[in-house]
Amino acid sequence: MYIYRLSHERDYGFDKLIGYYSSWKRARKVMRRYQSGVEGFKDYPNCFKIKKIKVNKDDLYFR
Repeated sequence: MYIYRLSHERDYGFDKLIGYYSSWKRARKVMRRYQSGVEGFKDYPNCFKIKKIKVNKDDLYFR
């Protein structure tokens, strides 16, 4: 199972987590809404990121 993390990553230190969604389609729909009219986000429409994340899996770099 996967979830989708939507964030807005404009500059170093100014990353904003928008939310986690059950499908890429839902994350994309919210992203479009922010791009079209939410102040502080609409001026930077190309800074959105959707990351696919597997649930119930450790996110460790070592074993």
